[in-house]
This record gives sequence, structure tokens and C-alpha cells, in this order.
Amino acid sequence: MNASRSRRGQAAMEYLMTYGWAILVVLAVLGILFLLVPLQPAERCVVPSPFQCQQERNIVNLQGNLTLYITNTGYVSYRIVSTTCGPTTYTYPTAVVLSPGNDASVYFNCASAPTFNPSATVGKDVFDMKNNLTIRYTLTTDATLRTLPVEVGVRYQ
Repeated sequence: MNASRSRRGQAAMEYLMTYGWAILVVLAVLGILFLLVPLQPAERCVVPSPFQCQQERNIVNLQGNLTLYITNTGYVSYRIVSTTCGPTTYTYPTAVVLSPGNDASVYFNCASAPTFNPSATVGKDVFDMKNNLTIRYTLTTDATLRTLPVEVGVRYQ
């Protein structure tokens, strides 16, 4: 009887060891893959209503020039007066007028922004700005100045 129990115990141990080593090898391969191919942060652009970002069209270059493409999702026309990126405000010489359903490019000067990296790797590194990025606009029928926060994560180009 002891020999029968011993064989069953040995078979169980061999089973556990075989699958244990296989799982360990799979975990090692996954660990190596994560080291060699780090996860890239996703690009994003978030602007509250009445505007909407057009994903995949937004760019930032190594001089700190950020261009966002936005669409007017509202029912009235808006006039974009200025943009702020970090400590720098860019005032448009001629305001950009955005009619309902139309889109326009909005320029930000982010060379002085705390998250700007002039030595970034093009196509790999991401310019990430969650605070201190705003669009100032008015209605075309009203001169009241309004401010919208913008959140962006864009690869350098």
C-alpha cells in the first residue's frame, strides 16, 4: 500500500513541477517583452463643449509649437481670441471664427511649458499637458470672454 501511495505522490509532484516550470518560462518571456517594448502613453486631446478635438491630427514640434484641430459642436459661432500654454499666452492678431460644425487649427506656444522637452525623440516621446493649457473665446454675438481648459498628450513630430 505504501508503494502505491508513493507512486501517486511522485506522479503528482512531477505534474506540478512540469507545469510550474512551464508557467515560470511564460512569465519570464512576458517580463522580457515588457522590458524590450515599453508601453507607450496614448495620445489624447480633451476639450469641453462646445468644442471637440479631432484625434490623430494634433501635432507638437521640437520648437514647442502645438497645433490642435478642433470642431465647433455648438449651435452658434465662436471667436477664438487667445490660447495659453504654461506661462505663455498667444493672442491671435485676427480672431479665428468657428461656425457651427466647422473646424479650425488652434495654435499654442508651449516652448516655456514645464512639460516641454526640446530634446525629445520624434515619434516616440509624448508632450503631456494636463493643467495650464486653455483656450479663450467669445461668442460672435457677445464680447464676454470665456475660458476652456484643454488636456493633451501628443507625440513630438
